[in-house]
Formats: sequence, structure tokens, C-alpha cells
Amino acid sequence: MTGLMHRIITDRKGGAAIEFALVFPVIFLFYMAAADGFQAYLAQRNVAHLAATMADITSRNRTVSTAELNDTLGAGVSMMYPLPTLQLQQRISSISADANGAIATDWTVKKDYTPTEAPSVPVGYLRASESVIVTDVIYDYKPTFAFFLPKTIRMTRHAYSRPRLSAKVEKVT
Repeated sequence: MTGLMHRIITDRKGGAAIEFALVFPVIFLFYMAAADGFQAYLAQRNVAHLAATMADITSRNRTVSTAELNDTLGAGVSMMYPLPTLQLQQRISSISADANGAIATDWTVKKDYTPTEAPSVPVGYLRASESVIVTDVIYDYKPTFAFFLPKTIRMTRHAYSRPRLSAKVEKVT
């Protein structure tokens, strides 16, 4: 009996398999957390790029129609690929200051945008008789595994772009 016990205690065969079995769950969790973190980073980059692109495209016109604005919003949905777009909210607005510097919203179009506050610009951004296109994008990212991340991460981006071909981008029907 002591010979058998001695052989079991001194036998080193299979030690690597046991170490692997102990370490693998930790490595797997780190891998899943890294994958979720990278996916969240990509979502944040897509949201920022989407906001800037929508503002840039809209500001390149003298006039825009509702159909053109809806096409821009639809392209925004495509830009979020391969991420799910059910949680995507978009708004494009034109804000201008009159000759006295009073700021007002000229027009707004939105797609699945639920917040009720009016579009705005930072204080001092617009001077008298200036205009800007403002885009607001909100995306609720839901991680696949959510081991180390919250169940939902709200990403909000705003972009501002001055009209390029005219003092103001007018909306036509």
C-alpha cells in the first residue's frame, strides 16, 4: 500500500493538464472581457464617426429636402453595421443666430430620437448671423457577455459643422 501511495504522490504525469484546467477559465474570462471591450470601443468610434459624417454631409448643401435628410439618417443606420441598430437614435438640426445674436433652431429631423430637449450649441459658438448644422447621435450598446461591463452603455455624440456653400442650409419640402 505504501508503494502505491508513494507512486501516486511522486507521479508528475498529467500535471500540465491539471494546470491548464485551473487556468483556462480565467484566461477565457479575460478573452471574453477583451472582446466585449473592443466591441464597445468600435461602437463608440462608429457613433462618433456617424455624428461627424452626418453633419459634414448636410453642411455641404445650400438646401436640403426632407427626403435627402431621411436618406442621410438611413445611411447612418448602415454606418453602424455590423452592430445592431435597434438602439440607435439620430437627429440633424440647423441652428442659427439672427443679426442680434439670438439663437434659434431653424429645422430638425430625427429618426428614433426620444430625448425632448432642443438641439443646442456651446455658449459663444455662434456669433450674429451665423449658422451651424448640429447632429446628435445616441446609441445604447449592449455587450454580448457583460462579464465586466454594465448591461447597457449609453454613447452620446454631438457634431457641429458650418455650412460650406451658403450662410445657412435651408430646408425645402
